[in-house]
Amino acid sequence: HQNAENIRLQVPTTHVRSRPSSRGDERGHDSIQEKFFQPRFTQVPEDVIIEEGRFCRLDFKVSGLPTPDVMWYQNGRMVHQDQFHKMIVSEKGFHSFIFEAVKSSDAGTYECVAVNRAGESSFAVKVEVIAKEHHTPPTFIFKPQSKKVFEGDTARLECQISAIPTPRIYWKRNNEMVQYNTDRISLLHDNTGRICLLIHNANKKDAGWYTVSAVNGAGVATCHARLEVATHTNKPVPAPRHLRVRPTFSKYLALNGRGLDVKQAFSPEGEFQRLAEQSGLYESDEL
Repeated sequence: HQNAENIRLQVPTTHVRSRPSSRGDERGHDSIQEKFFQPRFTQVPEDVIIEEGRFCRLDFKVSGLPTPDVMWYQNGRMVHQDQFHKMIVSEKGFHSFIFEAVKSSDAGTYECVAVNRAGESSFAVKVEVIAKEHHTPPTFIFKPQSKKVFEGDTARLECQISAIPTPRIYWKRNNEMVQYNTDRISLLHDNTGRICLLIHNANKKDAGWYTVSAVNGAGVATCHARLEVATHTNKPVPAPRHLRVRPTFSKYLALNGRGLDVKQAFSPEGEFQRLAEQSGLYESDEL
């Protein structure tokens, strides 16, 4: 009568199992009807795209009577719990499949299968893992060197930095940000990490301590260098001095601006006679 009523109302039938009554009386031939419901997923997760090393959680809900057992398969192979994979069951049929830290080997198609006495049900979800970029903090291959230039010259402060990913570069002069990409100051760099701060037509205001900083997600590196700007000094070349020889009453009197008359300088008699005539001296008999 019950089955006929279900057919008339188009109600799906359930598995029914009869078991003897525990009573020992004359009604022992009566039976207790036990119902079974096939597992059914009422909530399933969507496909996942996640970066390597991240935490991932797949939540779903399943119903059934008796409570179904749940199993996971990755690309056809059963997944077992370990320190990186957890399977959590909460009340009212809520389940969670947890990846503590997603690895590249976790990528694939996952099938969740729920089984009980009445049957089984399943769903599939795809997990795509994006490889995590290897990060390294900035380091200086070579550092900028302190320099001295003259006013009007071009100053170059150069360095080379290694880092993954490519760092952001900041220049400061005396703790103030340098405004480059102008007509006079520009910043140049290439794919090898070489960096050059170029200052055209340097002047006294450009002098000071320069600090270069490289920053990325893995760290920071800084370095300092001093730029000195000097002024050109045009000193006049001194004129050659002419040697003037004062006359003297000596045998070197012949030394003058025209040179030395050796014969005259070393002829004592002629010199003495000339000196005597000029001074009015005469030879004394008392000598």
